[in-house]
Amino acid sequence: MSKFLPIESYSEKKEYKLLPFNFERLSDDRYFITNLVGEYLVVNSSDINNLINKSIDVTTPLFSDLRAKHFVRYAGEQSALQLLGLKVRTKHSRLADFTSLHIFVVTLRCDHSCPYCQVSRRSEDTSAFDMTREMADKSLDIVFRSPSPTIKIEFQGGEPLLNFDLIKYIVVEANKRNLISKRHLGFVIATTLSMLSDEHLEFCKDNNISLSSSLDGPESLHNSNRPRPGKDSHQRFVSGLNAARNILGHDQVSALMTTTDKSLPKVRDIIDEYLRLGFGEIFLRHLSPYGFAIKTKKYLAYNTDKWLDFYKEGLDYIIEINKAGVNFVEQATATIVAKMLTSNDPMYVDMMSCRGGYCCYCL
Repeated sequence: MSKFLPIESYSEKKEYKLLPFNFERLSDDRYFITNLVGEYLVVNSSDINNLINKSIDVTTPLFSDLRAKHFVRYAGEQSALQLLGLKVRTKHSRLADFTSLHIFVVTLRCDHSCPYCQVSRRSEDTSAFDMTREMADKSLDIVFRSPSPTIKIEFQGGEPLLNFDLIKYIVVEANKRNLISKRHLGFVIATTLSMLSDEHLEFCKDNNISLSSSLDGPESLHNSNRPRPGKDSHQRFVSGLNAARNILGHDQVSALMTTTDKSLPKVRDIIDEYLRLGFGEIFLRHLSPYGFAIKTKKYLAYNTDKWLDFYKEGLDYIIEINKAGVNFVEQATATIVAKMLTSNDPMYVDMMSCRGGYCCYCL
């Protein structure tokens, strides 16, 4: 005989308790509800009122769905709490590993003068603002104290290729330490690609280093957003992109865009440029109030409403592209949806709360 009480034993009592959840109105009569682990339902306004007032008939299919997805539990039912707790622990299990991403700002020098840059950049010949080997060694000490089984070191700047000798030193030293530590060790160089050479690419190939770059859109927009001497930043990006793909592989080079006031009327052109250059995704990213952006007031160039209009138009266009049979992803949306509707948190640091602990740190 089963040790569990039959469903009728609970149903007769018609008592249930709410489990934690959030809800948002989609329209006048439709609500979206989601819980701690990404389970979700779309219900009407009367359903949401009945749910909150604990007046839903427990014999209905709606109640069965709510119970199965951990929005409610029968009074006295402990298994639902235990199962929900297990899913929450699973979703956040990676937090115990602290951080896997470690950012090394190896130089503040740069050949670009992007007005929205987060970095207080310096001219190319100002080497006093470079990281030294002593700094790098101390930083590696901190990196390998992390309990995470995976370590990714990302080199940023300025333009990090202007201090490439230090990058080589850090990669070699990190690999030496990892012979003992035995982590899953990876490297990324965040670069404009404007100074990329065969020497850089051969070293990256030998050490499995991927490249992360910036593409703000078609040539005129990119050159305007990302000025450099010669006014050829887009041409240099495309040339570096092709060279890197040929040597490292197509998927070893990614790109990130930033939305300025000049980008707002051109979201379709921006997306088309990513498609033209063979990218399968884009991250529609707004300006951040840091660095040069504050000094030039660039981040005040548009408000939230204008940004949302830009974002919605871009997202609608991307949906059209996918309906036409082209697989193309908007990464901001994909990250948010994964956080909301699945138990797998992408751990994107810009969407993590720092309350109660660290979400990331930079070296």
